[in-house]
Order: sequence, then structure tokens, then C-alpha cells
Amino acid sequence: MTSNDRSQMRNSNIELLRIIAMLIIVIHHFGNLGVFHLADPSRNLLYAGNLSYQIVGTQLVCWGGILGNSIFILITGYYLIKGHVNIKKIFLLLLAMFFYSWCIEGIAYGIFTLPHTMKDVIEQSIPIWFGKNWFVSCYIIFSFFIPFINESLTLISKETYKRFLILMYIFYVCIPCFLGNTFMNHSNFVFFCFVYAIGGYIRLYGRKFLFLPRFHKSICKIGIILLAIILLSILFFDIAGTLLNINLLIRYGTHLLVILLSIPLAVCIFIYFLARKKFYSRVLNVLGSATLGVYLIHENDLMRIIIWDKIFPNVDFLHSDWYFLFYLLKVFTIFILFSFIDVLRKKYLESYVSRWLSKVLKNIDLQKVWLKLTQS
Repeated sequence: MTSNDRSQMRNSNIELLRIIAMLIIVIHHFGNLGVFHLADPSRNLLYAGNLSYQIVGTQLVCWGGILGNSIFILITGYYLIKGHVNIKKIFLLLLAMFFYSWCIEGIAYGIFTLPHTMKDVIEQSIPIWFGKNWFVSCYIIFSFFIPFINESLTLISKETYKRFLILMYIFYVCIPCFLGNTFMNHSNFVFFCFVYAIGGYIRLYGRKFLFLPRFHKSICKIGIILLAIILLSILFFDIAGTLLNINLLIRYGTHLLVILLSIPLAVCIFIYFLARKKFYSRVLNVLGSATLGVYLIHENDLMRIIIWDKIFPNVDFLHSDWYFLFYLLKVFTIFILFSFIDVLRKKYLESYVSRWLSKVLKNIDLQKVWLKLTQS
């Protein structure tokens, strides 16, 4: 392989980071959706007097949802702030969402006979319309605004850009974290805009620092400190909640510093991988390309029930001495199995759809129309 060939290949550092981010998200869903059932408060196990070492251990590893999602958006912001949205990839991602939703519907309602109404069928059949698979749905919608966001961010000065990010962190993260209402609370679209802008800032103004050894070491130290603070805060609120018999401290206090520090920690991790010496691995690149497929399958509302509550239910192993081995094996099995499924889908379905779509787009020149619509 020539050096020119290598320069055209995807940086496997970033693909490895995608894999790690998706594993963090699956670990998060194992705990929050399969043990603590945050979507169903009546099944919540987080209360004083019930904190076994398995539950506390789960809290210590399953907090990374915001972290994993932020990493994916940082990657997008870094690479697209000077690029453009590929409309064909957006179409293919949308088709993948529908494909998995329909297949999972058939499995959930046909094989596992999950209870459902006509409303449920309609919502699962048109997932993006009803906000299902929120991350990918939001990503698709957000993509239509990327050209306008890029133009705005690249026109402002570095100092203005920096002030914008600081204000966004204060009004989107800090104030809502302490129950203040800034009209940005829990907005997934604002989350995308903010983290995307951070990724863009790193690309526009941070590259000259990325490969400095001193800067790299400092980022590593900051990341380790942030991670330690998050883990210690979870233990602190668990102990305080138990001693004071206040369940709110255990259920919500443990999330306080997770919310405040997850995005800064994601930035540190992203910079660490970005600044590492480039390498190339076909296996990692293939697995990295399947991460959104893993998300679409395992985060589907119906698949959640199947993998967390029907097949080897998580709570059945919660008080076992083998619980953490089960946790590890189940997370990796889900990741590997669903990656394999998505690789097969890409090879035997998406490859043909992609060629057909290329011909259609070429005939109607939709990419050119898209560029005209999104460029001033």
C-alpha cells in the first residue's frame, strides 16, 4: 500500500473511537433501560436500603449516554464544518432506519407477541415522524441545517465563537442542571447544535495545538480528573442518600456532575484520539461503519424490551455473583451480533440501493439542487 493510498483511507483512530462510543451507549442502555428502567419509574430500583454492590457498580459504569452521543456529534462537527452534507448518505440512513423498524416490528409483534395497538404499529412504522430512534432521527433533521450553521460559525471571529460556546454551556448545561428554565432544557436539537459547534471550533482553531506533546498530556490529565470527579460524585450521592434516607439524592443527585461534565470529558477523549498517530485497520473501519446500525437496532423501542427484559432479563442476574461477567458478555454480544447484521445489510442490501440511488440522484442532480438550496 502506497503512502497516497493510506492518506485516502479513513483514520482508524476515529473508527475505534466510534466503536468505543457505541459500546459506552450500549453499556448505558443496559443499566438505565434494563436494570433501573428509568422509562418506568414504578420499576426503579434506586432507593435507600437497596444499594447492593451490583447496583452501585451498574451506576458507576452506565452513566455514559451523554458522553457517547457527544463523541459522535463531535466527530461530525470536526469533519463537516469545512465539508458538506452528502444527501445520498442521509437517504441511506433514513432507509436503514425504516428497514430495521419494520423488521423489528415483525419480530416483536409476530414472534414475541408483544401487546400493541394500531397506534403503536403506526408509530413504529414511521419512526422519524414520531421521534423514535431519537439520535439518528435528530441527526437526519439536523443535517439539513448544517450548511447554514457552517456558514454562521465560519463567518464569526474566534473570540465571538468562543463566547458563543461558553454561553451555550451556561444556558444549555449549567442552569438547567440546577432546575433553571432557559427554554433549551432537554432539547435534542440544541444539544446537536452545541456539540457540533465544539467539534467545528476544534477543527477551525484547535488543530495547531492538537499534536503538541504538552497539550496532549494536559488533555489526558484533564480527562482523567473529570472521569474521577464523575465516579466519586456518584459514590458521594449514594452514600449521602443512604445515610440521610433521601431517595432523590440517589436517583437524581448522582446525575448532577454527569450532566455537567460529560461534554467536557467527551471533548478530552475526542482530542486524545484525534491527536494519536494515525493507523489503518480494515476490521476497525468496517466495525466503525456499523455503529449507527447497532444503535438503530438495539435502541429501537421494541428491541429494548426484547434484549433487556425478554432474552436473559438483566434483573434476573442482578443479585448474582456473576452479574458483572453477564453484563460484559451481554453488552459485547449485542454489539458484535448487531454489527454483524449491519455489515450484512450494507453488503447485500445497501450496496445495491446505493448504486440505484446514485443513478437516480445523477439523473435528477438532487445533490446539485441540495447545494443550491443550502448555499447563499
